[in-house]
Amino acid sequence: MDQQPATTSPESAASLTTQIKHTVSKRKRTGKTADHYARQKATCYAYFRVNIDEQKKTKAAQYTIYDFVNDSFHFSPTKKELTIRVLEALKEKPMDFTELAARLSAKKSTLYLLLTALHRSGLIDRETKRQPYRLSISFSSMLREYSYWWENWVRIN
Repeated sequence: MDQQPATTSPESAASLTTQIKHTVSKRKRTGKTADHYARQKATCYAYFRVNIDEQKKTKAAQYTIYDFVNDSFHFSPTKKELTIRVLEALKEKPMDFTELAARLSAKKSTLYLLLTALHRSGLIDRETKRQPYRLSISFSSMLREYSYWWENWVRIN
């Protein structure tokens, strides 16, 4: 009895590839990778740096969005540029994650962490998880609250 090698039709091969990709994408991260992403997600906040020397720039209207992002986040230069592109895109119109990823040609994992940081910091907002992201003034409101708190703390003996 001669055994013939099993052949696979192109349709079944494509279906098998889709199943494998779906199975691989559903796996939970474990070990060092899971810890790494958990730390990244936990530290997704703005850490706004106040630099008195930049007061000259703000008064002379020379302070830019890049200066703001640079003072707000400890991101790599590439992520800072992506942050600016996200903020400028949302300034034009509210967008959901898929629209932003397509428009900016950004890696989904990078964009997700960046949007998480912007959202947690109050720079962007959305009503529900299904709604598009939009710019928010919560960040500036919170900075004013911190400023008022500091002024009062200084005055109290």
